[in-house]
Amino acid sequence: MPRETLIDFFNDQIRSDKTFLVYDGGYRTHHYSYNDVRSAAIQLADRFAASGLTTGDKVIIWGDNRAEWIVAFWGCLLARVICVPIDFRASPDFLARIASLVGATIVIADKSLNTDNLTSIDVWPLEMLLGQVSAVPQKQIAGDSDLASRDLAEIIFTSGATSEPKGVEITHGNVLANIVPVEKEITKYLKYGRPFLPLRFLNLLPLSHMFGQAMATFIPPMLNSITVFMRGFNPTDIARQIRTQRVSVLVCVPKILDVLRKFVESHIPETREPAVQDEHVVKRWWRYRKVHQLFGYKFWAFVVGAAPLSQDLERFWSKLGFLVIQGYGL
Repeated sequence: MPRETLIDFFNDQIRSDKTFLVYDGGYRTHHYSYNDVRSAAIQLADRFAASGLTTGDKVIIWGDNRAEWIVAFWGCLLARVICVPIDFRASPDFLARIASLVGATIVIADKSLNTDNLTSIDVWPLEMLLGQVSAVPQKQIAGDSDLASRDLAEIIFTSGATSEPKGVEITHGNVLANIVPVEKEITKYLKYGRPFLPLRFLNLLPLSHMFGQAMATFIPPMLNSITVFMRGFNPTDIARQIRTQRVSVLVCVPKILDVLRKFVESHIPETREPAVQDEHVVKRWWRYRKVHQLFGYKFWAFVVGAAPLSQDLERFWSKLGFLVIQGYGL
């Protein structure tokens, strides 16, 4: 089906009783279906409208990777307001500058983050967006005749070394231009991959980055698969999550691969040995079976984005029998 806006994707893909999002907050693991996210996003869009937000208003999302972040994103799009995601590692001062720069109406923020300097803007707690979800009819969201692919979906800001934040305007068409070709290719081969589905993607890339969004919000639904989020970046915890959640693919920045390399080498010293030249992948897998036992036997790939990946790191993980795929980022 042709897609003019991201609402078309939402109507087609975010509607199922199957698990979509898993969030491990450290003490408890939460599971949410596609319909849970759909219902919560529709309710949030209705709440935006009841609060007086109209097309073109700006809503900032500031929080770490969790299921409620995805709800906030879709709620903005459904309400025709512009999403402004901020890296959860950004400072409160940076947040205040962005809020002033874009004229934000509402900030949806993690309760653990400091929003005290936002005295003139409503702050809604991110954690509450899935706390009281009630089932809503799984209806099609009516298309807005005024909404087009050229319309803004979000504004991505970078907090680099420059004095002024740089904002990149992302339209519905920009996002679709990236995901529609991928979806077409996936559709061609989906029937062959069904015995291996659902895949589970552990996503450690910030959702404030386009690549992180794509690998959490858009790619898994195309595969009827699951996105897993966790708190923190401790290598022991990452390995445990991959093993216990039966993760197939880790989505991360190259630094995580480096941290995990040191972790693996400290536990399994033979991984420091040079690779055997032209060794078949099956023999490599068997040679380093302790590594695969450490991560669980369903885990087979890294998808790396947002920064360049060194050849040394890629060779190390390939040597152990894992697939390393380099993505893109903004």
